[in-house]
Amino acid sequence: MRYFLALCHTLNFTRAAAACNVTQPALTRAIQRLEDELGGPLLYRERSLTQLTPLGRAMQPHLETMVRAAESARQTAGSLHQQAAALRVGLVEGLSAALIAPSLVELARRFPEIELQLQSAAPKPLAEALLQGEADAALLIDDGDLPERLDRWHLWHEGCRVVFLPGHPFERAATVGLPTLAAETVVRGDGWGSAWNRLSGESTRLRAASWDQAQHLVAVGLGVAPVPRHVAVLPGLLARPVPDAGGLRAVVLAAVSGRMYSPALDAFLKLNRARGFAAAMAE
Repeated sequence: MRYFLALCHTLNFTRAAAACNVTQPALTRAIQRLEDELGGPLLYRERSLTQLTPLGRAMQPHLETMVRAAESARQTAGSLHQQAAALRVGLVEGLSAALIAPSLVELARRFPEIELQLQSAAPKPLAEALLQGEADAALLIDDGDLPERLDRWHLWHEGCRVVFLPGHPFERAATVGLPTLAAETVVRGDGWGSAWNRLSGESTRLRAASWDQAQHLVAVGLGVAPVPRHVAVLPGLLARPVPDAGGLRAVVLAAVSGRMYSPALDAFLKLNRARGFAAAMAE
């Protein structure tokens, strides 16, 4: 079809063959096959004069449309192939990329051209991003209400520490117990989910939308904030572990069930499932 369209523009077999980067006999054979397919001659050939037949004129716009569609399909396929070289990983708010850094380093070694995209969000929006194809894998908090379409692999149970201002009595303690914490005014971060029931004895004055917001309220003297162990403590604040709170939140690796895994996604899942997260988090 491309050879025929080149002839439509040049009306010369020699120039059309040169434009298509093929020999003239090869172009002639291709035109003959197309004529056989369409059931009649497409061009008049009279010595140096070449003209379109009525069939050729009728077929030209249709074949132009088909060639454009084929080129569009080829470009789309190429774009999707490039996207397959990207890996989009979600981290639930409060989890640092440092936790999966070893896996990312190994992934970059195995796939030097890969584009790594990290995103952070609350658990429900992050799970929805997975289902909508906007993320390939994610580290989520499993409170028992994750969508059934998500495959999940347990990584570790996350403990708790309390954040406070310097000069607070907690500063003199190595750890803080739940009974002691219960006597404080607590700023609650909106990320504990059902795990908050384990800390239900505290007097909650304020509820913040993020761990950073909770700590900003602590910084102005509005209370103390229990936060997951791996949330970064803001400058100017101190933190102590709350060991008797136990492992409040189950951190899982999640991907959509039944969806085809790219080689990079498959490697990312296997690398993190093979890591000894539980032992590392206990250190």
